[in-house]
Amino acid sequence: MILNTIILGLIFSILGFGIFISFKILNFTDLTAEASFTLGAAISIMLCQYDLAILGIIGSLIGGAFAGFITAILHTKLKIDKVLAGILTLTAFYTINLWVTKLDPNIMLEKSNRTIFFQNNDILSLLVIFLIVVAIIIFLIFFFKTKMGLSIRACGDNEVMIETLNVDIDKLKILGLMLSNMLIALSGAIFAQYQRYYDSSFGVGMMVVGVATIIIGEALIRYRHNLKIMLVAIAIGSIIYRFIYLGVLHIAGEPTAMKLISALAIIACICLSKVKIKRKGGKKVCLK
Repeated sequence: MILNTIILGLIFSILGFGIFISFKILNFTDLTAEASFTLGAAISIMLCQYDLAILGIIGSLIGGAFAGFITAILHTKLKIDKVLAGILTLTAFYTINLWVTKLDPNIMLEKSNRTIFFQNNDILSLLVIFLIVVAIIIFLIFFFKTKMGLSIRACGDNEVMIETLNVDIDKLKILGLMLSNMLIALSGAIFAQYQRYYDSSFGVGMMVVGVATIIIGEALIRYRHNLKIMLVAIAIGSIIYRFIYLGVLHIAGEPTAMKLISALAIIACICLSKVKIKRKGGKKVCLK
């Protein structure tokens, strides 16, 4: 049970990384997450039926990038509000996700189907997801030190200043949202492979889960301006959130109350986080 909870925490930390990029770095309220998560899971589970687990992971990255691209285009080129652009993409991809799974809302993998995880061996499965999370953290640290990565961070910090430097803001937003949704879709793909099944409602509430991991991660550390520390904190925060979820489920007993109690727990985390910020003077700093 403990290993299973840690594995799920690491899987959802990838979701947290994606939401962190759009919400915190790019300063873009992107609601595409639920669509991207489900799309990644759908592509992954369909290809796993043909023992193409790695291709399912790659396909989920492409699908997530496409979802992020659509939202970015709606906002940057058609000048649609950020929130509305995400809602429109989310609505459209409900149908697209059904097309991907051939209108089947529930898919269960057979025992013979292969995934990137090891059946009945949580230790090896934990090692696999741990290495994936570490690789993503290293990639993000190096990417956001490149010229393009620094430009995306600067765009989120001060869009007006970047615009005065004749930098293409639209291009930065498109790339940022594509990267964000790639990670979110990857999380969905890995989650589906680990659970060995797919449900069309997988994405429901994933935005809240991702935000919760970030909030808990922020509450754990002092130096929020440090990108390296923040990414690690999100991973730890995601694991803590899964244990909170497990504890709440044990206390509540009734699964129907889970959404309400989880929301209340997240509200409590947000309040604690705000109190912590006020004690430090309420200063907002840029990521290094």
